[in-house]
Amino acid sequence: MLERPPTSLETRPYEGSSSAAAGAAFGADQRRCGEPLPAHSIVLRLASDKFAAQLDWLAALSGPDTAGPDQLKEMTRMGAPATAAAAAATTSSIATATATSVRQLPEVHLTVGGEEELPAARAAIHFAYTGRVEAGASIREVLQVRRQAAYLQMEGCMEACLAAVREKLEAGGGAEAGAAAAAGGGAGDGAAAEVPPPTAVLELLYSCRDVWPDPSEDTAFAALLTEAKRRLVAHFGDALAVLNKKQLYEQMRVLPAEGLEALLESDDFGTDSESSVVLVLAEWMAANHSRTDAATRKQLCGLLRLSQCSRSYLSWVLPALAARHEAGPDSTAGWLPLTRDDATCLLTYSLATEKERRAITGEGLLSMSVAIGHWPAKWLSTQRRRQCLPAEGRTIGFSASLAELTKAFEGLKPAVKVHHLYPSLADTRHANRFGAQGWDWSPYVLLTSGGVAAGVFVKARMPAALGASASAAAAGDKLLNGAVVTVPRLRLTVCGAGGQQAWSNSYDSSSEVVKAGYSWGWAKALELRVAPAATDQPGGTAANGSSSGSGSSGVVAARWAGYLQGGTRLSGSVTLLRPPEYYA
Repeated sequence: MLERPPTSLETRPYEGSSSAAAGAAFGADQRRCGEPLPAHSIVLRLASDKFAAQLDWLAALSGPDTAGPDQLKEMTRMGAPATAAAAAATTSSIATATATSVRQLPEVHLTVGGEEELPAARAAIHFAYTGRVEAGASIREVLQVRRQAAYLQMEGCMEACLAAVREKLEAGGGAEAGAAAAAGGGAGDGAAAEVPPPTAVLELLYSCRDVWPDPSEDTAFAALLTEAKRRLVAHFGDALAVLNKKQLYEQMRVLPAEGLEALLESDDFGTDSESSVVLVLAEWMAANHSRTDAATRKQLCGLLRLSQCSRSYLSWVLPALAARHEAGPDSTAGWLPLTRDDATCLLTYSLATEKERRAITGEGLLSMSVAIGHWPAKWLSTQRRRQCLPAEGRTIGFSASLAELTKAFEGLKPAVKVHHLYPSLADTRHANRFGAQGWDWSPYVLLTSGGVAAGVFVKARMPAALGASASAAAAGDKLLNGAVVTVPRLRLTVCGAGGQQAWSNSYDSSSEVVKAGYSWGWAKALELRVAPAATDQPGGTAANGSSSGSGSSGVVAARWAGYLQGGTRLSGSVTLLRPPEYYA
């Protein structure tokens, strides 16, 4: 593939028609590669403005003493001298031809960087005859042809190449994307085949930026990139979907930095809170930090709208990440380029009135103005992303089998005061936790020894991406371990044996808080039936279920009968509700 052509292009003839003469004209560091390619002058004229100009020059070069252009044979020989040096300073197309003989065919030479670039050059000439881009070509190959076409001023070929790339985007990448996804490995679930992800073809598009035209100078390609970004954002949808759905999460982790940048910069990349967007970037950094440099990290982090984060992030998470950055700016834990002074200013700004904010960002408070002067503009942005939670909320189902209930609650004894059951969540990345407001949350059922009712709770957990074992993370760990988190607005529901709603309650305000690692809920939510007498149990099992085996299972089944669908499964749901500010 051609390197990017220089801004000033030189066209010059070589003297004579022999290979030796051609070699001398092109310099000692150049050599002829590939066989001459016959072409028709009329075809080249119609397909390429550059070829038309070169052929006109050949006609003028022939002079009055030789045959004019009408006498030149229609066949034109095309050669491709290749630069032998591996690090050629420039690679410009140089048109050369002979005009020393009346009957000699005009010969046009194209300078390329090496033999590996010949297919793209030949494909561009082939397009002049067929009007088609070769089927099955990869995105890189198509863009290489387009780049050759741009240099040769073949507008039709350029348009066809972009159309071919656009077709691949619309098809989600087709076979090429499927092959790339297969190469990524990993055991997928059944849902992976239902919705063909566009991420593979988008990753391929972003992986060949070295052959992109300059979007600022090429409006057609800029429009294609805009469409590619729109499709990428539409595919991932929102931060909660990325954090909670395994397939989307794994696709996010393998995005190139440019792909993640497209998500972070978009207002249409939805979220429940900017804290969840910060967590998406933290998860990506955990997997890709080694493939980034300081400039890339600064660019990505500069797209976060940090002043819109939740109180728990502004008060605990961002100061912890700032401490890690100061301890090791190049470490994985120190990925966020934020100082503790920055974190303090962000918290102060978030709590300030509008009048106070104007003073902070103006010249009234010089020290804070200096502190925020180096911040990316997005950090203080008031433009909200799309709220991803609909008015009715987003529901995540959960369930537990009778066997799991029996394992958790059989043999309750006074010595063990409480027993817990963490049900399995449906269609989530983690078996028993989901992401919301930038934290992980686990719904669970609690039963005390001798209790007549079971409690339903939700526990706040620190996401693994915010934890770190390196020494650079030591200062931040203390802050995170003491974090106080606002419980997200949500509704917990447990179904009855017939599938109907048997119990439901909500955290319906923004005032409920809990320390990280602790829980909030209802201690006596699910009334249980009285255990049957020992004589009623198979094998005479004790009524308190202290023995193991089928008898214990029978006791648990009897006590939980009002909630067991088909007598074998407890089920319910968590519904995430919109934050209160979105109802204003």
